[in-house]
Order: sequence, then structure tokens, then C-alpha cells
Amino acid sequence: MVRRLRVRQVGALVVAVGALSLAGCASPTPIEDFPGLPTVPVAAAEGADEGEEAEPELEEIEVPEGETSAVYLDYGDRLAVVTWGSSTCPVVGTDIVVLEDADSGNSVRVETEPIPDDAVCTADFVPHTTIFGTPENLTTTQPLRVEINGEEIVVPVK
Repeated sequence: MVRRLRVRQVGALVVAVGALSLAGCASPTPIEDFPGLPTVPVAAAEGADEGEEAEPELEEIEVPEGETSAVYLDYGDRLAVVTWGSSTCPVVGTDIVVLEDADSGNSVRVETEPIPDDAVCTADFVPHTTIFGTPENLTTTQPLRVEINGEEIVVPVK
């Protein structure tokens, strides 16, 4: 009887973990958020000892300086949104909302955290990146329209 109970507990745990992992894929909240531009691996690093995995060489993605941009990462599994502004008061994406799925137009809106009116912000002008999981009901085989703070960006086909 104890063995059956353990099997049921393990089974329930596996189901719960699976449900949570699937829910994480569809989450509208950011996966990452950081100052600077997104990076992608360009080559495996050399010089790792046998049996050790080498860290890949990374390269920043080129985006137009000063322009809000959106680019696919990881073969379209993630969407990086790059905004520009003060390093102490960055424009940060908080949620991604599907406006039209792949069959209806392939568009999303990225909501941002408002900067408080009384915030003291530096006068520099730097990039800030927020990365989201690409919502499941979109496609990378059609251009993606991204609305953010009144701007519309078109991400080309991946």
C-alpha cells in the first residue's frame, strides 16, 4: 500500500511539474530584463578541456541606435524588445499581449512599466532589453507587428 501511495505521489508530482513548465512557456511576463543589447552565440569557444563544455562566443545584435526595436532570438522561440532611454529610468516591458493570432494578423502589444513623474533620471541614452517567450499562437513565418508605447515595429519573417 505504501508503494502504491508513493507511485501516485510521484505521478502527481510529474503531472504538476509538466503543467507548470507548460504554463511557463505561455507566460506573458518577461523571461529576462537587462541593460544593453541582446546577444546571440556566434561560435563555440576554443580551448576547453576535454569533457568540459566551452562557453560560446557571444555577439550583440545590431539594432538601429535610438530606435525601439524587436528581434527574434533562439529561432523565434523568444522575442527581444530593445528600448532606449535613461540608464536609471529604463523603459521596461512588463507583459506581452496577443492582439491578433497568426490566423488574424500576427500582432502583439508590449506593455511597459510607467516611469514615476518624480523619478530622478540620468541624461544618458542607452539601450535596455526585455525578452519574452514568443506566444504560442503566433508564427515566425509571417511578419510580426509589435506595438509598444504608441509605436509599431514590424519584425520580419524568421
